[in-house]
Amino acid sequence: MRRPLAVTVAAAALLVGTACSAERGDPAEPTAPTSTRVEVTAGPATPTPEQPVATPAPGAAGGNGPEVCAAAQQASGAAGKKYVEHLAAMVTATGAGDTADAQAAGRRAEAALSDWEKALRAQATRADDRQLKDLLTELSTEVGRLGTDIEALEGASLDRLQQRLDQLCAR
Repeated sequence: MRRPLAVTVAAAALLVGTACSAERGDPAEPTAPTSTRVEVTAGPATPTPEQPVATPAPGAAGGNGPEVCAAAQQASGAAGKKYVEHLAAMVTATGAGDTADAQAAGRRAEAALSDWEKALRAQATRADDRQLKDLLTELSTEVGRLGTDIEALEGASLDRLQQRLDQLCAR
């Protein structure tokens, strides 16, 4: 019982980034001020072997990127939450020896994954930005591979892909 519960907790943690990314506030609402510390140092204007050239961070998605990003992140948050809930119910039912409930929860988890994958593919189709299109396609493929196999969740690269989506969809 401990291993399935631990894996469910790990799966939930893996998908928390997905759900949190979808919880974008209303742009009209005031937000708490944030500060970023920037250190400025005097040094040569041209890079030296001791000071390599920094690679710029990838920019925000262009074209209809903001709309596609918002829709993809909302879909990921809602579907990811449903998936984790159903997966947790499946593990709980399995631990309790209730095969019928475990199978029903597994089917609901699979349906949530299918909806999630379709939503990501739809947004990939809409995207004008090539990077965003490719990333959403890759993300939808990864979501489609998840299934309800607890062991497969441990090797999922969903977190890495979600981080790339967050960078590309940065505001």
